[in-house]
Amino acid sequence: MRTRLFLFLILFPLFSIAQNKITPLQIPERNPDAETGSEFMQRMIPLKLEEREEEIFKALASGNMPDFLREPIRLTSMFTDALGQTHDLIYEVLPDYLAIGSNEDYCRIPMNPHTAQGLADAFGASLITAKISDQIYQHAEVKLDPYFYKPVGRENESVEKFILHNTQIEQQKKEAQGQNGQLIAGIKKDVILSNRLANSPSKVVIYGWHKLDGLPIQPIYSGHVDWYVDYSHGIRLMNQELILDGELTTVSKILGDSVLFQLLSDEDGPLVQMRYQKTPD
Repeated sequence: MRTRLFLFLILFPLFSIAQNKITPLQIPERNPDAETGSEFMQRMIPLKLEEREEEIFKALASGNMPDFLREPIRLTSMFTDALGQTHDLIYEVLPDYLAIGSNEDYCRIPMNPHTAQGLADAFGASLITAKISDQIYQHAEVKLDPYFYKPVGRENESVEKFILHNTQIEQQKKEAQGQNGQLIAGIKKDVILSNRLANSPSKVVIYGWHKLDGLPIQPIYSGHVDWYVDYSHGIRLMNQELILDGELTTVSKILGDSVLFQLLSDEDGPLVQMRYQKTPD
């Protein structure tokens, strides 16, 4: 009887987690006839900003992305809430930033936060926070040195610079013997969720671009208008669902909780606004 009870106590937490499986991200399969990354990026060069964002959304929402982005990395961490209580958290993040194209020909694609939010909603995902950005860097298998382009006019906002930066990242990854599907970091600033969104609804909040010493180049910053995008911006999604102490919950529920918010955020207080929403013109 004692043996059975002992086994039950050991197996019950595993059974509980198994019963609370995280729902896979809802990303459509890629059409074999979809544009390659090179083809898509060349088509974007002459487009206006609004047209470009529409095309980015259509491409990714239809599943035109490399296969390795469909396989999130599962991380397990112990975090402390606002009352000092420790919790076990299991969560899933994309191994890399959103990219358009095939396995052989893809390009990481910067976009505005509204396009990113729409994709997160469509996939059952969430944008990350600064704290999760730090966690991703700590757990990353491939850590690359950020590559910086000196601003010249508005060149850093151009599609040509997006392509150039992607080529640079691929070269660095090759030199580091990194492989697609490994958790990679240090290559982009993250567009993040932040409690700054409540007071800055027409802004984009960015953070990260960690150096090899683990420190981010970009502190939490909300100075850019929400349509602003440059080569250094990237969209890293995490699954909206996660497992907290063996129970299934969501990123939104945790960030909005007056005690639990600290599990996912190092900012002061819970998030009042947990998504990017367009403001009236």
